[in-house]
Amino acid sequence: MMRSARCLRLSARCLRVSARVICAPGARGGTVITQATHTHRQECLCHTDHRQRTRKRADNARGDAQITRAKTRTLTLLVAILTFAATTFAQATPPPPAPPRPINWPAISESKLGNGLTVVLVPLHNVPKITAELSLLAGRGTAYKTQPGVAQLAARVMNEGTATRTSLQIKEELRSIGGALSIAVDNDATAMTASSLSEFAPKLLDLVSDVARHPAYPQSEVALAKTNFAQEIEEQRSTPDFLAQEELDKALFGAHPYGFTVPAPAAIKNLTRDALRTFAATWYVPNNATLVIVGDFDVPAMHTEVERTFGSWKRVPLPPPPKLVLPAREKRQIYVIDRPGSVQSTILIGAPAPPRRSPDYIPLRTTNMIYGGAFYSRLTRNIRESKGYTYSPFSSADLRRAAGAFTAGASVRNEVTGPTILEMLYELDRMRVEPVTAEELASAKTYSIGGMELELESQASLATRISTIYIDELSRDFLQTFRDKVAALTPAEVQSSAAKYFDTYRSAIVIVGDYKQIKDQIAPFGDVKMVK
Repeated sequence: MMRSARCLRLSARCLRVSARVICAPGARGGTVITQATHTHRQECLCHTDHRQRTRKRADNARGDAQITRAKTRTLTLLVAILTFAATTFAQATPPPPAPPRPINWPAISESKLGNGLTVVLVPLHNVPKITAELSLLAGRGTAYKTQPGVAQLAARVMNEGTATRTSLQIKEELRSIGGALSIAVDNDATAMTASSLSEFAPKLLDLVSDVARHPAYPQSEVALAKTNFAQEIEEQRSTPDFLAQEELDKALFGAHPYGFTVPAPAAIKNLTRDALRTFAATWYVPNNATLVIVGDFDVPAMHTEVERTFGSWKRVPLPPPPKLVLPAREKRQIYVIDRPGSVQSTILIGAPAPPRRSPDYIPLRTTNMIYGGAFYSRLTRNIRESKGYTYSPFSSADLRRAAGAFTAGASVRNEVTGPTILEMLYELDRMRVEPVTAEELASAKTYSIGGMELELESQASLATRISTIYIDELSRDFLQTFRDKVAALTPAEVQSSAAKYFDTYRSAIVIVGDYKQIKDQIAPFGDVKMVK
């Protein structure tokens, strides 16, 4: 307080001195001015220095206060973190999952054009896009007995040019509408998936229709595709996983198209442009197809566009479907693909399963998850967590239009090949004779329902799921009732499914590895057949 008063007195004196100096007369005014100014400057400098010291002390005080507040916030945050951690780790079990939210299913309309094309329209106005999926019932094994690989090659070159558009023109037109178009072939169907901004829907349907109805199969594109296909097959055949799966398909499905995976290199050379055009004219026809469109559109207007672009597509009589005659095994059979020098064995155990439309599908799907279809599965806990035999064991229930397959697999060190097979069979048999726990079933239900709902989040995945209903001949309300059917499963139904389809006595076991290193280990599990 005293320093503040002195500061004010100094300021006032400075002002008075300044006024006196400016107004004082005299012959020696310069001398007076000099002395007064000198006194004034000294007092002002003193005053300025005092203000600087005062400001510095204030700044230091504010800095100390900021540091104190920062320390207080840090301490508060640390206490909160420790409190949360203590609460979390003290909790014996994780909180239960939240109840499923209701799904607002879009209205799905189905119709059939005069030429036999099934049209499914699904308006979904969440984003200004559309996705169209055209599914043709021509899987990779179609016509394989006379022309192996023709279905795969025809699909590869299908979008590489039409009667009126080159491959480059198709790509440029797609780019101009923010679009994309791809073609894939699996066990049952060839699927063309295309998407674009919804305002360009008519243009997109023009392109899809042109590619499906008028594939030109230019000779240069066919030659390039044949070369690429042969190189890919050579690369695939160098991997034990591919070899094992190829042999297991043969063991389970025999001469049925499901037993075909890829052609031999010589067969690819024999495929011609004319063969591809004939295949397309036979199988790429409207009465063998389903068109699913999902996205932001008006249903009547979209139906008009579909009629415009696909209505003149000509119906063609279809060849009869292949008969399903599966190989019969009276006992377990082991198929060995010898790879001398291999340090590990790739093991697959497989058995036939029902078609996808079977009422056993959902119980078997859930049973598979408990056995080996998820990371928390029994197979993982046994041969990964407990035994340390492998990193990623797995199982799958691959159910298709005509039949299916249950598969379990693992890749392990040579020295534990036999013990691994023993544990895989043991867990299969345990599923057959013992009910699963309530915790296992609840986890499988949550995983199954959650996984399905995640798949339906995008237009493309929803279109694919709806297409599967028609390819696999499922009930039209399959997606809407899936959650409730899974939730209603009981331990008894799971055990019944395992007893019916986990056939360890007549299963096929495929092993890719060094036979000399493992032959004594695998002999007790069944007759061994060497595969070249």
